[in-house]
This record gives sequence, C-alpha cells and structure tokens, in this order.
Amino acid sequence: MINKLDPINTSLESVVTDDEEEDAGSPTWALGDILQSLEEPDKSPLFLVSKANELVQLLQRNPLLKHELVLSVFGRRVQMLLLHPAKEVVAAGYRTARYAISDLESLKTIINLRTDALVVKSLAKDSKFNVEREQAIKFIRAYFSVPDGVTQLSLGVVCALVAVAEHAEDRLHVIALETLSELLLFDPYKVSAAGGIRTLAQTLANGPYELADGIVTAFMYLLDKPDTRKYVWPGQDLDVVLSAFTELQEKNHIDEPKLKSCARVISVLLKSWSGLLYMCMYNFRSLRSLVECLQMPLPGLRDIMMDLFFDIFQIKSPTWSAPFLAGRRLTTFVANSIDAPPKIFESAIKRKTLTDHYVSLLLAIFVEADLLGFLARIIEENMDVTNCRKATLLLGEIISLAAKILPQKYAVKTQVLGPLFSSAARFETLDRFPASSAIFQIDKITKNLYRSLPDLSLQFRGELPRESKRSEMKKLKLGLHLDDTYFRSLLLETNVLSTKNYTKWNWDTLIELMQGPLLNPKRLDEAIRATKFMKRLMSFYRPFKYRFSEIRKTSASQRYVKAGSVLFKTLLANPEGVKYLMENKLLRQVAECLAQLDPMSGITSAEPLFSKYRLETTLSYGYFTLLGTLSGDPNGLAMIERWRMFNMFYHLSELNTRKDLIMALVSSLDYHLEGHTRIILAKVLATGEKDVRMFATSHLAKVIDFEDIKMRNWAIELLVEQLYDVDPDVCKLAMKVLGDACEDGPTLDYIVKCLPDLEHLSDMTGPLLLRFLSTSEGFRFLRGLNYIESEMDEWFNRGNEAYVQTLELELARTFMIGDKLRQVNHSATVLPHFYKELVRTKEGIALLRQKDHVRRFADFIRKHSTENQDPAILRKLKGCIWAVSNIGSLEFGAPLLEETNIVEIIVDIANNSQVWSLKGTAFFALGLIASTTEGLEIADEYRWETAVSVMGEPVGLCLPADLSEFLIVPEWKSDSILRPSRRGVYVADDDAHLKQILIAQTGKSSPS
Repeated sequence: MINKLDPINTSLESVVTDDEEEDAGSPTWALGDILQSLEEPDKSPLFLVSKANELVQLLQRNPLLKHELVLSVFGRRVQMLLLHPAKEVVAAGYRTARYAISDLESLKTIINLRTDALVVKSLAKDSKFNVEREQAIKFIRAYFSVPDGVTQLSLGVVCALVAVAEHAEDRLHVIALETLSELLLFDPYKVSAAGGIRTLAQTLANGPYELADGIVTAFMYLLDKPDTRKYVWPGQDLDVVLSAFTELQEKNHIDEPKLKSCARVISVLLKSWSGLLYMCMYNFRSLRSLVECLQMPLPGLRDIMMDLFFDIFQIKSPTWSAPFLAGRRLTTFVANSIDAPPKIFESAIKRKTLTDHYVSLLLAIFVEADLLGFLARIIEENMDVTNCRKATLLLGEIISLAAKILPQKYAVKTQVLGPLFSSAARFETLDRFPASSAIFQIDKITKNLYRSLPDLSLQFRGELPRESKRSEMKKLKLGLHLDDTYFRSLLLETNVLSTKNYTKWNWDTLIELMQGPLLNPKRLDEAIRATKFMKRLMSFYRPFKYRFSEIRKTSASQRYVKAGSVLFKTLLANPEGVKYLMENKLLRQVAECLAQLDPMSGITSAEPLFSKYRLETTLSYGYFTLLGTLSGDPNGLAMIERWRMFNMFYHLSELNTRKDLIMALVSSLDYHLEGHTRIILAKVLATGEKDVRMFATSHLAKVIDFEDIKMRNWAIELLVEQLYDVDPDVCKLAMKVLGDACEDGPTLDYIVKCLPDLEHLSDMTGPLLLRFLSTSEGFRFLRGLNYIESEMDEWFNRGNEAYVQTLELELARTFMIGDKLRQVNHSATVLPHFYKELVRTKEGIALLRQKDHVRRFADFIRKHSTENQDPAILRKLKGCIWAVSNIGSLEFGAPLLEETNIVEIIVDIANNSQVWSLKGTAFFALGLIASTTEGLEIADEYRWETAVSVMGEPVGLCLPADLSEFLIVPEWKSDSILRPSRRGVYVADDDAHLKQILIAQTGKSSPS
C-alpha cells in the first residue's frame, strides 16, 4: 500500500530532506551512492522521492557532474521512477531527467527510454495528477535549452500540449500555451500538425490576454518568409482578433477587457511589416472592416477604437488634451503648450524619422479606408459628448499630421470638413450646433498644435520665438506710455497692496506687470518708494519669513518660482532695481541658509532650509533658480560675490553626502559669463562622485550655445576633457553629447581642432569618429590615424550586417515597447552610417569611387533580389540596400546610384519581394533616396509620391502612387498543413486516404 505523501515536499523545486547528504565524500561518490539506493524498486515512495531530490540537489551544486553520468545506468533508474504508480515519484522522475540533460546526445538517450509516451500519458491525466503533469511540461521545456533539442519532440507530445492548452479550466493551460508559442518559432510544422496554430490564434481573442503579445510576435515571425508563412491561413487565423469588434453588431454590450486586448494585438500587427501586409490582403478587407466598426452606436467601442488610432499613428496627446476631453474650453490652456520647455539638441532642419515614414504609410492606408469620414459622422451624430470630443481631437491631429508627413496626393484627401460645413450651414435645424462646434474646435486644435511647435533655429541661438519677442516689445511700450491712474489700478489689481495673503494675489497680473510696466525705471521707482508693493513682494520670498520656502512643491506652485525669476530680471534691468536688490535682506538670508550646510562656515541648524527633504517637497529649491537668474547678469554676480556665496559653492561642491544639492546648483547656474560659475562646473566635472559627474556631463548638452562662440568652445573643451574620465560610463555619455553637438557644422570643426586622443576608448569612439568624416578637416584627421581604410573594410565585410541588426532592433523597440494604448515611444531614426558620412566630402567620394564599393553593392542586390530563404544572404542583402540608400540620401551620393541604376531593383524588391521584412527595408531605403532634389526626380520616375516641406524641400518621405501595388500580396498556398475538416478533425492535405478514414470515423461516432 502506498502512503499518502505531502504534496509540498514532493512538488517544489527547493525540497530538502531531513537526512540531507553530507559533504564529506566527493560528488562522484555521492552520485554512485544515490543511484545504488534507487536500484531497489520495493522502497517506499517517500524514500524514492527523497533520494531523487538529493540527486537533483547534487546536480545543481555540481553542474559538471551531469557530463560524468553513465546514461545507460542512470536511464534505468529514471525509467523505474517514471513507471512508478505514485504520482509524486513520477514527478520526481521527470525532474531528475530534466536536470540530467547536458547536450543533444544525452537528450536522445533519455528519449529512448520512451519518455515521449510517458509524457503523453501523464498529460492525459486529470487535475488530481497536476504534480506529475507540471513536471512533465517542465521536462518538455528542457528541450528548448539544448541546441536542436526541439527537433527531438515527437508529434504526439505536441498534440498532448495542444490538448492541455485547449482547456481553459486546466491549471496548466497557460504554461502549455507559452510552450506552444515558443515551439512555433522553432518547429512550426509540428505545432500546425497538432492543431496548435488555431488554438494560439483563438488565444489572441479569448485570452489569457497577458500572453497575446508573445503569441502575436511568433505569428509575425512566421509571416515574414514564404517557407514559414504557409503555416498561417490567410484571412482566417489572425482575423479572429477582428471578430471581437465585428461581432458586436449582434450584441448590445461590449467586453471591455477583450476589446482592449484585441486592440493591443491589432496595434502590434499594424506596427510590423508582417502584420501590416497580412491585414492589407484581399484589397484591405480587414482594415476596412475595422474602420467600419466606428459606425456602431456603442460609445465604449468607439472610445477604444479611437485610442487604437491614437496609438498606431504615434500621436502624443498635448498637455491640454485631457482638460479638452473633459469639456473645458480649448482657449484656456493655449499658454501651457507655448511655455513648454524646448528639447535640447534637435537638428535645426527637422529630419523625418523612420517612424514618420512608416506612420505616413499607415495614415495613407486609413485615409483611403475613409477613417476621417467615419470620425466626421461621429461628430455629426453627437450621441456621446466624450466620443464627439475625442473624435474632434483625433480628426484635428490627423489633419495636422497629414500636412506634415503625407505627399500631396494623399494629403488632399484629408480635407473632409465639407460635410461638417454643410451641416453647420443648416440654420433652420438644431443639428448644426455639433458640426459648427467641431469646426471651431478643430480650428483651435490646429492653431494650438502649430503654436506649440518650437522654433528650433532660434533655440540654438538662445533667442525667444518671434511671438515672444513681439509680446515683450508690446509690454515694454505699454509700460512706457501708461498714465499714473492706470498704473496704480494695475498695482491694486494684483491685490498685493490690499492683503499679505499670497494666495489671494493675482499672480498672472503680477507677472504681466513685472514684464511690462515695471521695466520702466520711473514705474519701478514708484513701486519701490511710493507703495508697499515691492516690499511685500520681496518679503514673500525672504527665506526666514517661511512663506515661499514652505509652499509644497507641486505643478501648480511652479508659478511662484517663475514669478520670482521674473522679479529678479526686472530688478536687474534697472539701476534702481539693482540697488534695491543689493540692499534687501533676501540675498543675505539666502547666504545664511547656504552657510548652514557649509562645513567651513561654523553655522549649523537642526533643520536647514536646504535639507534634502525640503528640496524634494517644498519650493526651497526655487532659491537656486533665483541664484541662477542672478548669475546670468554682471550685477547679479557682484551680489553673489558680496555675500561670499561663491566660497560656499566651492565648499558645497565637495560635499559628497549631498549630491542633490550639487546637482541643483549645477543645473541652476548660468554659464554665459566667465568667472566662478564656470570654475565650479569644471570642478564638479573633475572631482564629483560618478552620479554627479554623469549629471554634470549631461547638463553640458543644455549649456552649449551655438551662437555664443566663446561659450560653445568652453563647453566643448569640458566635454573633451570628460573623454578621459576614469569611469567608462562618463566617457560614453560625453561621447554621445559630443556626437549630438556635431549636428552643428562649426561645432564639429572645433571638436576636430581639439584633436581628442580616443585610443583608450576603443569601440565607444565609433559614432563620434563617423561624425568627423563629414568634414574635409575631419577626413584628413582620420586618414592620418589610418582609420578610414580599416573602418571601410570592416563595414564592407561585417559592418553593414551589424547595422541591419541594430536598426531592426531599434524599430522593434520603438513600436513594441509599452503596454498601454496611446503610449508613444521614442522615434526610430536612421542611425549613423559609415558610407553616408563618407560621401559628405569630395575626398570621401573619391575614395568610394576608388574602392568601387557602390558597384559591388549594386551587383549583390541585383543578383540576390529574389532570395527568400537563406538568412545570411537576406541579412547581407538588407545591409547592401541600407548602404546604397544612405549613400543616395546626400547630394554628392545620388549620382552614384544613377550610374548603377540600382533604384529600379530596389523598387522591384519593394513591390514584389516574398520576404516582407525585405519589402520594408526597400520602402525605408526609397525614403532615404528621396531626401535630395535628385532623389525626388528618381522617385517620381518610378511612380512614388514624395512629401516636401512648405518651401518645397525634400523631407525624406515617399509613398507608392498605387498603395495596392506595394501592399496587397497574393494569397499563398497552404501546402502540407493540417487543416480542420468539416467534422473538426485535423488531417493533412496530402493524405486524402487518412482524411476519409477519420471523417468516416467521426461520422459514425456522431449522434444521429
């Protein structure tokens, strides 16, 4: 009789028995002892399980011991365990066999013990045997850890896995589904033969939803090449996710979790070439069905679908979108978008990214599918206020996006406001109000989006945008011509004179007053001497009044910091204001607060104003912003010097226990003027802790002023010094910042003049040295280092293929990361390419002609343009396409492509290649080629429409004139695949006799 075993002590991986093996003997001796004890089959199940666990623990502690096993002897012991009637002993047998697998030969030996049949038998048992069944599946998964181990899986085992995966109530069906999805990548034939593909496809629609991403990724892998594509049924398998939307026509409710999961799957599909081309089959049938679901009068469905379109078009909603969707007037938060801080280090000429190019294709497809028309109908119907506003926002965003990235042929089709204008013009009905409101809001959205765009060319020079300049001039003129009565009324309107309670002050009027009338010396003198206005305002900011310094740090309270900075600028703009600020107690108290932390001052405090907690939670950090405002003015520097704050700054920069304080100081100071501020930054860069040095190095990216040559050169010299930092991470960051700064031509020339010694950085120097190639001086510098020829040979032989892997990984990361819809990831840009940088100079062109690499690339592309199986050839083919397209993306390189007539072959690959990722590579390549004026003519010659800027300059985007010629792929034959027959039995197409037998058997067993 078998004793009842404790399931905890037999199923967990961390089982430890009471009589644990002693370490006195050698592992080999202990192994022999355990195997000998397992020879006696009449032992109790508890004894067998404990010995099996000891064996597993021994193999875990001594990984090399498994290579010393005599598998013929060991196998008999495992077989005895697997044939035992107790489920716990069988589970221990599977676990022991799993840990004994070391290579393919050991796996084959264990398989010869008839383990496949035993696994099928175990998986067929009910839930009472879950301990055994779980270890059986883990044993199957051990096949994946051995090279080519998956090939040893029998079809029967896969069928057993499919049977487990099909039962949602089975506790092991999730791990079975995960195993099948992984097996689909290694051996799709067996999964298809076992009927697992349909099971996995159903999981995409019905759950578990957390597995959807992994499963759909496996399907996209199958769809890429024709030899694996045949395992997926066109128009059947993946279309199951659309049923979640289309079947709602017969239901009056929605399953929100299911819809969101299916929307996520559709988003992932549309963000890959495999998924997009699959969805475009049968004349865009699937995508048209998806868009038509918007006409269903179900607010929940429409909301999820519009979120889906926000996501696939990579639309990042502006900060004012949430209040707008909540019903607030759009005009109340225009300023938020205008005041958004500009991004640092963006090219002054906006280059379209690979993400923009792909999104332009998606947008053109959905424009053809009449997405905008359906959105306009939602607005006209006005059934749900939230739906109506979201449709208005999405429509405005799409119209704005289309104007930027679509060629004119497709952009004109986005002008769908005609029906809305017609509805708004029907004055005899009340239905006109939603349409007229939508037109007004779309106009406001478009203006907001335009006004929120930064003027990049001005950002580089540190200037204000034109609108801000005009606003400043108007305020200054207003201040100069105000009469006394109106000025006093403005002072009273601020409420500063009527109350000391700052929460009742009108801060918007206050800021407007300081930026306008108070810039007039007469008005400022009146505010200082004739009223208590300036006294109360300065008193509010004094640290020891504990008013400004005690305000909680929130987004709403930032206006107090901004107002303080404006106040200091206003005072520094007038001699009277400078004198007043110099004599005020505010700066003296700030200096005293800094002294509380200075170990050399002798002043201490139990609760310093600049403690770490206060800086994180209150506006006390704002005093560093005010000091930064002072440091940008000569008079302000004199005030800081007067109160000996620079001495304290030097001491604080050595205070390694307060890294937050050093970072706040570094990020706040202004470095345009020579003096102590620059010395402090240089000291922090050289002597700070690693975190501080990393922060200061990244802050140099914001410090570089491309218009102020002296300051730019000073910042570049500091960055070059950081290349010699003792920590590689700091060197790598400095390298990146220098590489970004090389976007500016004069800055690149100065970096080359600094002649940095980069030998100690080895591989990290690649991107920066590539930038050097773009100028004649840099070319000569690198040629003197014997860099160019060796790097050219490296790129020709291996670099192009490595470039393909890196770029495809970047594209996958861009589109796949993020679990929520409308989460916009970073854009995938064209990574620096050796040949692109080489053709920027005449010297590089001459070298390229001498090496004859372009012709050799073209010959390889022409020879292998129809390749659809060999991974090595396909990878090299993609590398050659990226190389010639990067060469052709510049004016000097375009003639080289015409000489080889290679563009015609690339167009043919884009239209006809059977490898879908290769079609995508050709698509992106044509966009690069269309980045020049000559490239526009080439694209037009092959019937590809190009997008241009408002000035008629190419932006590197092009689309086929006929989308169907590029996107609609022919239906493929599903040869040698198991298909479900009309009786639901999976049989092979090429085995008609077996098919008839199985159908006959199922027919006999069916009830009449």
